[in-house]
Amino acid sequence: MKKMIGKKENILYIVMFFLLVIVHFPILTKNLLTADVLLNNSYYNGYSWELSLGRFGLFGIGLLKSYLSVSTIETFLSFLLIGIITYLLMNLFEIDSKVQKLFLVLLMVLSPIISSTLLFTYCSVPYLLAFLCGILSLFLFYKTKKWTTRFLLPIFLMVISLSMYQAYLSLIVTVFVCYQLKLLLAKKISYQECGIYVLLMLTSMIVYFMGMKITQLLFHVSMASYSNASSIGINTILDIPHKLIESYQLFFQMFFTNEIEKNTYLGNPILYSGIGILFLISFGITLWKSKLSWKEKVLSCIILFLFPVFLNCVIFVIAEAKLQLLMSSSYLILPFFFLPYLKDKKMMVLTFLFLGVLFRNYLIQDQATYLTLENTYKAYDTAIRSAIDTHINELDKPFIVVGNIHSEGPIANMNYGYIADEGIFWDEYHLRKLGFERFCQQEYGLTLTFGDEEIYEELLDHPTSELIYEYKDHIVINLYQYI
Repeated sequence: MKKMIGKKENILYIVMFFLLVIVHFPILTKNLLTADVLLNNSYYNGYSWELSLGRFGLFGIGLLKSYLSVSTIETFLSFLLIGIITYLLMNLFEIDSKVQKLFLVLLMVLSPIISSTLLFTYCSVPYLLAFLCGILSLFLFYKTKKWTTRFLLPIFLMVISLSMYQAYLSLIVTVFVCYQLKLLLAKKISYQECGIYVLLMLTSMIVYFMGMKITQLLFHVSMASYSNASSIGINTILDIPHKLIESYQLFFQMFFTNEIEKNTYLGNPILYSGIGILFLISFGITLWKSKLSWKEKVLSCIILFLFPVFLNCVIFVIAEAKLQLLMSSSYLILPFFFLPYLKDKKMMVLTFLFLGVLFRNYLIQDQATYLTLENTYKAYDTAIRSAIDTHINELDKPFIVVGNIHSEGPIANMNYGYIADEGIFWDEYHLRKLGFERFCQQEYGLTLTFGDEEIYEELLDHPTSELIYEYKDHIVINLYQYI
């Protein structure tokens, strides 16, 4: 550990911090509203909802912050957490190459998984803290000797991680599996220690589940049906065969489709294929030259084959959990595992070439997202301001916002440049109503009312070319105009 905290390493993390500031500067300086942030920006006290999802750790963080969400402070603290996470992963996987360190820093700075987390400004700190706790639990188990830090603290850290976002179960499992495979290839694995950590993980899941139920009883909150969170338990275990197939489907979607990330616009699948092939060749060479028994070599291949299951294992616990970038932090662990196995110089150069182009794509995707979110904000601002100005004497009338801004064409025109073509306002009526009222309160200091759902449903079937018009004594803001 000592050799990881020298002056050169300090310079690397200082550079990383400044890169994070430069790349994600729009988050600090511009209005980048997503649907969730619109509802929860500045002051977030929606923790009854979080408790109903089993995220009681977020309630604890909310108390510490007095429910305030100051985006600048949250973002800078997130940058610091990203640096600590990167440090721990490099130390855990014993990354010594300066070039590999540089590329891993760039991964953590540019990855859409990181930028999508940062966009959730009201909870980016607890999410990244959960990320850190998940890694730190394994780090302490293998790098310390006191029984309190080896056994008790890892359980506590994993419970904290799960209590903030259950999706980090996949992260915890992936870090564990990657590290065990690393030890196996180096003939340093202890199956006894491996079994103990599995028991620690199972214990932490039981403690988390008990904590979830206790907090829901204390606050008189029932489990939400969102993503079928209410079905956590035996029902999901019975669906294991289907989930096994789904985990491989999600792995494919992550790298080769536009379902989770907009990959095809910049040719990411080609780059992912090249990197994957080079890794498999390097891993195969390492396995061939190793002094492992044939049983250990078979075991290594089985573990590698099961990687999609480990990466997406949260779907085995929560039924209908829809994988999206915010839930995909486990995928960030893969480069930390496979880069040390690039021994051949030609393969190393090719891999870094592929990664260099991929990082260029990530930078474009990040900036396209920030650009389009800002443009979306401007469009909503213009439309709503026009409605207020033209009906300044009729603000007691109910308003209705119909439609979303879905841009077509190049990635630079799309709302959410790497995620989806979603709008700021949800399609679900109640959330759309809350979002509209919150937007007007934050941006104009006006408390306006939202119209009847029946009128809203009628308007959905009759889009017009007018931007602002009246319908049955409602003031209609027609966002279909922007489609």
